[in-house]
Amino acid sequence: MLAHGTSTPQRRDRLIREARAQARIQHANVCHIYYIGESEGLLFFAMELVTGATFAERIAQGAVAPELALELVRKAALGLREANRCGFTHRDVKPSNLMIDQHGEVKVMDFGLVAGSPEHGEDGAGSIEQTSLAGTPLYMAPEQARGEPIDLRADIYALGATLFHLVAGKPPFAGDNAAELLHQHSSAARPALVRHDLSARDLASVQGLCERMMAKHPADRHASYDELIRDLELLSSLHSPPAGATVRITAAVVDLLVCVPALIAVSWISSDLDGVVSFTLIFGLVRVLLLSWLGRSLGHAVFELEVVNMKDGQRPALRQAAARGLWQLGLPLVAIALWGLSMLGVPRMSTISNVGAIAAYGFLCAHLYFASIRRAKRRTFWDRRSHTMVRYRRR
Repeated sequence: MLAHGTSTPQRRDRLIREARAQARIQHANVCHIYYIGESEGLLFFAMELVTGATFAERIAQGAVAPELALELVRKAALGLREANRCGFTHRDVKPSNLMIDQHGEVKVMDFGLVAGSPEHGEDGAGSIEQTSLAGTPLYMAPEQARGEPIDLRADIYALGATLFHLVAGKPPFAGDNAAELLHQHSSAARPALVRHDLSARDLASVQGLCERMMAKHPADRHASYDELIRDLELLSSLHSPPAGATVRITAAVVDLLVCVPALIAVSWISSDLDGVVSFTLIFGLVRVLLLSWLGRSLGHAVFELEVVNMKDGQRPALRQAAARGLWQLGLPLVAIALWGLSMLGVPRMSTISNVGAIAAYGFLCAHLYFASIRRAKRRTFWDRRSHTMVRYRRR
């Protein structure tokens, strides 16, 4: 309700615009306004009652686990995406404007600084000029601090600063006054995300996401909420559960069995080819083609697994799948090179080749097991080098 003594025509008109702006946004992750009215000269609006705690109150209890922080920010991004679809930029995204209700849903609150996007006029267009300085310095994007035109990427920056605060337990920057804070957002390097109770491995995924969300230049951030939400879901074990060693090794065994008929056919065609060499070549080629075509091999399909590009969540392209195959089968390929030397008459190289290839496959299995218990998202070195991951398929 607008208090006595402040109901100037300009203030009254602005409150009406703000309330109408938020009332147009109907989404489970946005606090909804139901009614705008006036009683005895006082303007008021009736809004959804949200029982719960703000992000700020949750942070006051201690830093949040990275997995939970990713999910909270994802839900906030869903609400902000809907606001953006209605033509509005929030301009003041921060922990105290984001609530967690009693059911665990996130509600985006307080669109009091909402501004219309350039392509949308009507109610939101004049709420606050797009180039005015408004917001909270602890989380404000550099371009917003400079009073430049802003868009959804300013809100993404503030959401990234909020994610940092959730996980680190403190804001990304600290200062004695607003001017110092704004200068740090514009010029200072973003501090590393550090938690004494978590390893760098546990923080690696959130660290990289914060770096992109809080990039100094808007062009270096996510260009849309769809892109941001996709990245949040890729990093979340809740939405992209990574596959462990046992199921991946079993899937590889299925692929091996599928390759046996082809191996037998090759043996009939040419008796000069070594069995281990033939298997490596056939196994690698089949997997590369299937990954680039379907995003999964036959073994993956049996266990509902898929290989995805970490950049967009889609199946890897042929070049990326080939690079992944080379990194994965690098050691066996060295064994093939040794086999080639044996074909040139170098003594005992055939035996060394077979032993080396078998040892290489044993190493791959051991590394897969190690990565499944020690690496973020259970990613092997060939997944990290090719920017892919193996996860259970999303329904």
